Amino acid sequence: MNLDEYKLGNPIDDGVGSTMVSNCCGSDIGEGDVSTCCGASMWGETDICGDCKEHADREEMCCQDCGDICDEIEDYEYEEQQRDSAREMSRDE
Repeated sequence: MNLDEYKLGNPIDDGVGSTMVSNCCGSDIGEGDVSTCCGASMWGETDICGDCKEHADREEMCCQDCGDICDEIEDYEYEEQQRDSAREMSRDE
């Protein structure tokens, strides 16, 4: 980041230093191992579905930890959600 970008950036959320993570586990999101046709695992590293043996696309937004299809949020948003959840749990006790 150069000085001009720094001066013009939003001091609260300029997007620098934040990464996109999954909203379920807070891990990286990538191309999943689940086919779009049957929801089965793909056959090896190919584009062939493991069940129907047809060419299929992979689910795009998939959590790398749990494998669920989820939304993509910024890492600071995930951390804020976890803090809010922890506060809520401590209030319930």
